[in-house]
Amino acid sequence: MDKWHIKKRDTVNKQRLFSIEKLLCYHPAKKVNHDFYILNNPDWVNIVTIDTDGNVVLVKQHRLGTDEYTIETVAGLIDPGEDPLTSAHRELLEETGYKAQDIVLLKKLAANPAIMNNYIYFYCALNAQKVGEQSLDLAEDIEILTLTPQQVLEYIQNGTINHSIIITALLLYFLSPYATIPKDKIVLY
Repeated sequence: MDKWHIKKRDTVNKQRLFSIEKLLCYHPAKKVNHDFYILNNPDWVNIVTIDTDGNVVLVKQHRLGTDEYTIETVAGLIDPGEDPLTSAHRELLEETGYKAQDIVLLKKLAANPAIMNNYIYFYCALNAQKVGEQSLDLAEDIEILTLTPQQVLEYIQNGTINHSIIITALLLYFLSPYATIPKDKIVLY
């Protein structure tokens, strides 16, 4: 199997959070040219937060893509030049007012390699404690929720939590050695 060769790159749209790039590509085996479009995004962090009582700290916010409220883990873009772990600590404090001494990397995964060039760093924040108030960006309006691990699983089962990246984050946590619920109790259907 041959890789496509990129012959030309053109930025067709540039926004604050991403740019759209048109790639003119050539496939050597098929001897054809084809245009592809990709989203250039910064990497981001996604943090499953466990408080000192073993509960999961989540956020609820309105998402314009689906025009729905979603329940999510803490997440955010990694600032230019910022280390992913530093970003995880910053986002946790900004979105929730919580701090955690231990934030561990669960996995680094490609966001959507078909059309996106970025990665998601999935973290777990352990023994998080409320130390202050939220410090939200102008475009953020976030409600903090605290659920038991069992409630989180029920929310995934019944569709209350329906964001695929968030479900990935939560399942990485539930399958990790840090999970507070036995693996045989994890039922999603």
